[in-house]
Amino acid sequence: MNLDKIFGFLVPKDRKFFPLFIQAADNLVVASDLLVKLMKENDLAEREVYIKLIKEAEHTGDSITHQLLVELNGTFITPFDREDIHQLISAMDDVVDYIHTAAIRTHFYKLPTFPDEFGKIADYIHAANKEIQLVLRSVKNASDFLKFAGSCATISTYESEVDYLYQEFLSNLFELETNAINLIKKRDILASLEKAIDKCDDVANVFSSIIVKIS
Repeated sequence: MNLDKIFGFLVPKDRKFFPLFIQAADNLVVASDLLVKLMKENDLAEREVYIKLIKEAEHTGDSITHQLLVELNGTFITPFDREDIHQLISAMDDVVDYIHTAAIRTHFYKLPTFPDEFGKIADYIHAANKEIQLVLRSVKNASDFLKFAGSCATISTYESEVDYLYQEFLSNLFELETNAINLIKKRDILASLEKAIDKCDDVANVFSSIIVKIS
């Protein structure tokens, strides 16, 4: 192996990592936009269209995750901390997975209408993912994350708002819902939505970790 090839192996492959991060972030926005539409749709046939598209987004996310892990395992020097990269990959993948889980539950449970809170939480998930997209479309190297401490705080605020909605809705659900089966269905869908925003916050926590390490 000549020196050029050795040097090429050692140099951080930002040209590979960051474009893949952008693809993953774009896919988050696609999936969460579909989730918003799904949670505000009462027509069962139209819901199935959104569910199918969310499933496709989940497959796309899996493919991007695989590519990122291959890069991580095959790169000696990474653009920022290897553990943070792995956590970022995992958290973004989990966001799409929980969006998909919520969609699959709507498919099987077939509630005639969704509570307004589901649409509100979906809006927060979408807003958080757009914030993630803003960060990952803007950073070109690790030091760029310093500019986005505000985005981390914004995503954390969204997560807190959802947590309040989650607790309030759950309390009302157990107090007011008289149909036990519908209670379980609504609780399960709600849990998936709440997990999705939690994972958005995990992404923000990775950004914060990177900021702390390079400050």
